[in-house]
Amino acid sequence: MKLQWSKGAGDLWTCVVEPFSLRVAPKGDGRWNWQIFKGATNPTASGVASSLGAAKTVTEQFVKRSGLV
Repeated sequence: MKLQWSKGAGDLWTCVVEPFSLRVAPKGDGRWNWQIFKGATNPTASGVASSLGAAKTVTEQFVKRSGLV
């Protein structure tokens, strides 16, 4: 499964794969924050990655391994 990412304001990247909403944004020090939401205002999972590609990979793996998609 290939996820479709969209670039938003600034360098914010988002992707929606029901029931998840994924967000990746720059942290300001060269690293990237990633967050996974499942119908709530607080993230289900979050973390920091060293690059945009790594952050997208982590979120995609979480979604694929969740068993909900």
